[in-house]
Amino acid sequence: MKRSISLCIAILLCGIAILTSCSSNDKWHVDATINGADGKTAILEVSNNGRWHVIDSTKVDGNSKCEFGIKRSQYPDIYRLTIDNKSIYFPIDSTENISISANMVDMATRSSISGANSADMMQEINTAIADALDKASSQDVANDIELKRQLAKVIQKDWSNIVSYYLINKTIGSQRLYNPANSFDRGIISAVANAYITNKPNDPRTKLLEEIAIANRRSYAPGTPINAVEIYFPEVSLKDFNNQTQTLSAVWENSKVTILNFTAYTAEESPAFQLVIGEVYNKYHDKGLNIYQVGCDPEEYLWRMAAENIPWTAVYCSSNDAEQLMRYNVTALPTTFVIDASGEKIERVDDITKLDAIVAKYL
Repeated sequence: MKRSISLCIAILLCGIAILTSCSSNDKWHVDATINGADGKTAILEVSNNGRWHVIDSTKVDGNSKCEFGIKRSQYPDIYRLTIDNKSIYFPIDSTENISISANMVDMATRSSISGANSADMMQEINTAIADALDKASSQDVANDIELKRQLAKVIQKDWSNIVSYYLINKTIGSQRLYNPANSFDRGIISAVANAYITNKPNDPRTKLLEEIAIANRRSYAPGTPINAVEIYFPEVSLKDFNNQTQTLSAVWENSKVTILNFTAYTAEESPAFQLVIGEVYNKYHDKGLNIYQVGCDPEEYLWRMAAENIPWTAVYCSSNDAEQLMRYNVTALPTTFVIDASGEKIERVDDITKLDAIVAKYL
């Protein structure tokens, strides 16, 4: 019953970035101009899940230029160009050429990278952070929730982009920018991890991200009572038919199994889908199943006409709330997840005919 992105979800999602590969060349190239670095040694390193390895070095010529040509790896990577312990970070996905420019005096904080969508994303992130650091201390920047919201909007176009991985591992001074002890930050970390698990299961970073996400779900801020509810998944908080705020965590807290469903009641396939999900609800509700259903219809009044008599928790997602869909990598309607009682197992249901069996498995 999966359908392509319709008008309603297209309005909600602000666009999906599509990465393209356009060459069979087995090498990528980077050319750099670092003013004031003439005669210095430029070192090229690659990250292996946080561990940096030197792969090449060269001298910066008399025109402040240097370049590298490196064999392409199977998966996108984060690289850095280092001169005198100052580094510029940049992504490589399927791009042939990346260009870097900077001044030696402030290359670690101010640089320009271009040549690919991912490079543009990283440039936007790095510039925003540098601008913030010009006005505040590193500690204040690391705790700036508005900055973190701004940066999350950059990567929400593609949670599984290599730049998303870069951002959630970014440190400001000695502090992580996205702190797992913070519920908002934890939601962004989980969104990236879920996107990698779904879209890039064989990427070498995926297993680490999954482990980080699980570990982060067990973290809570100092001073939080030990009996406080720990949210192990990206939160969703929207209003129901009566304009009362309903959270996914509250439904999950009172359930043995929770179905999280993003749908559009006005879609052609909706009646048949609702019939299936209703049968599962009636069969297992008395055993501890609850449903949190997010309506993504283009007009709220149309959603209200259909949602009034639904027996489970039904909420509406307007265009202003599109970020909450992005956290679950919703690119088609309906999209369905099953969350177990621990909250640590979140299974995406690609075949609705298997929903009954998946729910039964966790009860």
